Amino acid sequence: MKLFLIFYLIFFISVFKANSKKLIIADISDNKINIDVGFKGAKLLFFGVIDEEGDVVVSVTGPRKTVKVRKKEKKMGLWLNSDTKVFFDVPSYYYVASTRPLKELNAENVLKINQVGIENIRFAGAEEQEERSNWVNGIIKSMIEAGRYNPEQGLIQISDKRLFKTELNFSAELVDGQYLVDTLLLKGGAVIAARRSFINVSKTGYGEKIYKMANNNSLLYGLTAVFFAFIFGFIVHEITRRVNA
Repeated sequence: MKLFLIFYLIFFISVFKANSKKLIIADISDNKINIDVGFKGAKLLFFGVIDEEGDVVVSVTGPRKTVKVRKKEKKMGLWLNSDTKVFFDVPSYYYVASTRPLKELNAENVLKINQVGIENIRFAGAEEQEERSNWVNGIIKSMIEAGRYNPEQGLIQISDKRLFKTELNFSAELVDGQYLVDTLLLKGGAVIAARRSFINVSKTGYGEKIYKMANNNSLLYGLTAVFFAFIFGFIVHEITRRVNA
């Protein structure tokens, strides 16, 4: 594996010499993640070459979805839904890595424009609400608790002032779709080079069949789930009855 990476990076450097306009080249050890029933997460090696010294920032954004948020209030001793808001273009996954902590890059405007950092993620919905920030913070908090947003920043290592690498960590809470991997080369608080890569996440095996059934034929999926629950309950009941007999 190491020999392959060395060869690959040598090839990158030769490309730079042939075309000086390209300031950054990056690649992933595998651009596809398969989710099966026993999927527990994945780790991918992300590496590349920069043609000029600077800070490298990599962000991974999952497919954007529509999210319905409910606000609960306690009434007469019961927690009830008091209000509901719908937000659009909410990333289903988010992870960021950098050569230095984002706060030390002195590039707040650049990071905000490029949605780098959990606090800079933007999505639409409920713009007319005065308490919109509370709803947004609630979504982010829920995503972090669900393991879909990683609050811990990853570290990018640079060697020889040109070669960089980092490990992209994906939790088990992935949804299928296309994930965007955006790489920025920053210098003096400005972006001097950028590159976008893609990772395709898809379900395989029984997980894929169950997912397709649930989405394409919800009635059949529901009846099947009830049937197997009934069979399982009957078996447990019989085993318990015979043990206690």
